Amino acid sequence: MEQSGFIVGIDLGTSKIVGLLGRKNEQGVISILASESIPSDNCVKHGVVYNIDEAAGKIKKLVNLLENKSGRKIGKIYVSVAGKSLRAIEYTLTKDLIDESEVSFAVIDQMEQQARQNKPDFLTNYSVVAPEIFLDGHPEDDPIGKNATLVEGRYRLIVGRPNIKSNLIKCITDKNQLDIAGFIVGPVAAGAIVLDETDKQAGCALIDFGAGTTTLSIYKEGLLRYMAVIPFGGRTVSKDVKELGFIDTAAEAYKIKYGRVGKDKNKQNTSSNSEVDVKELNKVIQLRQEEIILNILNQIKESGYAGKLDAGIIIIGGASQLTGLPEFLEEKVQMPVKKGAAKRLYINNAADLLQNPAYAQCLGLLLFANENCEKVEAPKVDYINRPRPLDAQSGTYSESAERNQNASAHHEQPVVDNDEDEYEEEEPEYEERPKKTKKVKDKKSPGLFDFFGKIQNLGGTMFKDED
Repeated sequence: MEQSGFIVGIDLGTSKIVGLLGRKNEQGVISILASESIPSDNCVKHGVVYNIDEAAGKIKKLVNLLENKSGRKIGKIYVSVAGKSLRAIEYTLTKDLIDESEVSFAVIDQMEQQARQNKPDFLTNYSVVAPEIFLDGHPEDDPIGKNATLVEGRYRLIVGRPNIKSNLIKCITDKNQLDIAGFIVGPVAAGAIVLDETDKQAGCALIDFGAGTTTLSIYKEGLLRYMAVIPFGGRTVSKDVKELGFIDTAAEAYKIKYGRVGKDKNKQNTSSNSEVDVKELNKVIQLRQEEIILNILNQIKESGYAGKLDAGIIIIGGASQLTGLPEFLEEKVQMPVKKGAAKRLYINNAADLLQNPAYAQCLGLLLFANENCEKVEAPKVDYINRPRPLDAQSGTYSESAERNQNASAHHEQPVVDNDEDEYEEEEPEYEERPKKTKKVKDKKSPGLFDFFGKIQNLGGTMFKDED
């Protein structure tokens, strides 16, 4: 027997839109049933939908590809929230308990719901993460059941511009009639599926090198402490390469084929060839990459966690695959750097996707998915073979009962039949037309009008009122 129900996540990136369809078992382990990706072209910029109509068309195409692969219909999706306006802000709540009393789950939940309802001016609250609970000024990992007079909650709100959410609704729900099961912050989802608990406890920086943005997330003592988005990415590097005199596609292709940062340990003689001056190409790439890394260093200092990241830096994202980037970044930040990948603990198949850093964020979406995304088709009514309705009083077939049944199936008002006498009284009366006198004609040979006259008389004898 084929299992029903699945979960779907879609990540709208600046370079590509990625979709995954999977099934989660009772232990929370995910099996990937279908995966697809299509180029974003110019409909997404800096991680935010820019052209709604074009994005809607691409999402429709992606959903159709997933449906064709899985043989199932999709009714709702989980979607990633990203963009250069995203950042984490601190929010603190306190709860006074009358006398010293036991802290209940209801108190903690009420405080978290209050944090979720907080709406900063001109921004949207997209997620509440990393709560720290203090009882009478002392941190407590498990506050429920403990006695206290004052409960304090310190939260991190992930906020951003309202158009991130509104544009997603327009291209997914309004244009494609797909429900959105949940908005999930992309960098948070990536951290959940990539980072080890030991790294988060010791302190680490997760850097997502995307096409439109570079996102920095800092973890310490197991919690997200800081998030910032730098509005430069792999596409910015490609634009710089384009200034060397290449078209868009050639600039991207040469960056991938010949591009590198840092010293070439192999020291191959690739300073120039018939296609491109590799030395000049890498000079342009490295200048932009140094600017991005400088911004990362400034944000780490701004967070207050410089020198406290014992686990170093973990890098993911499609632009992290630039040759030499881990070694070049390690030299610049003076910290250990390693490439991140989705954990096998959460995904039991699709090994190629786990090793692809471009899929890390979308795989993380599925960790937060808990609603069935399969489209539920309304049962069709068989109007031909269904049992014929009977009148409630007489117990025999009734046309009015059948009309009421059809009206109910189409959500219309039922038809009420009146008694025959009442029906006759309500029927409009028609004035009797004056009888036409027959004209006496001369006897002539039968013509066309005589023929139609006979036909009319014949019809009159066939369809009399008495019949």
